[in-house]
Amino acid sequence: HPYQASDYDDDAERALEAFASAPGIVALGEMGLDYYNEFSPRSAQRVCFEGQLALAARLGLPVVIHCRAADDDTHAILRDHVPGLPACIMHCFGGTPTFAEQCLALGCFISFAGNVTFPKAEALRDAARRVPPDRLLTETDAPYLAPQPVRGKRCEPRHVVHTLDYLADLLAIPRDALGEQVVANACRAFNIPTVSHTPD
Repeated sequence: HPYQASDYDDDAERALEAFASAPGIVALGEMGLDYYNEFSPRSAQRVCFEGQLALAARLGLPVVIHCRAADDDTHAILRDHVPGLPACIMHCFGGTPTFAEQCLALGCFISFAGNVTFPKAEALRDAARRVPPDRLLTETDAPYLAPQPVRGKRCEPRHVVHTLDYLADLLAIPRDALGEQVVANACRAFNIPTVSHTPD
């Protein structure tokens, strides 16, 4: 995680590679840049990020990207690395509509958490409107960012239905259809067998 990027060295990369080579691992992440908290220097975050992206390319694994207040640098780095990756998922997207379009142009999936439901998140909703249904994902970011109907509580995986419902209304797509699409997108992004979506 970018918070611990200062600790990323050759030993850490070898340990990560050994772990990521184990059966059942479907992606590497969350990796990326966080200029909001800056628990590690920006330069260390960039070195760590590029090293992890290169490792994912060597292993043929998708990546899950953390980006907070670092849209420009994240885009610049991804532009050089995404072509060598099977898939790139923008985790808990919180960027601008322009950044969403840049990520889509690179072929990324964009995943929205409960913060898209917050009353003041109009820019995030504008970004969501620009994402084609076949590139959209939903998530909880549990235990954080509980969606509006349960805001202020500990977020749990079951709360993802609130985010899905909200996005279905926002995008004027029937809830079940969007649910099926999101499941199919996740299976494609993580290269896992297709599963059937059963509404709650």
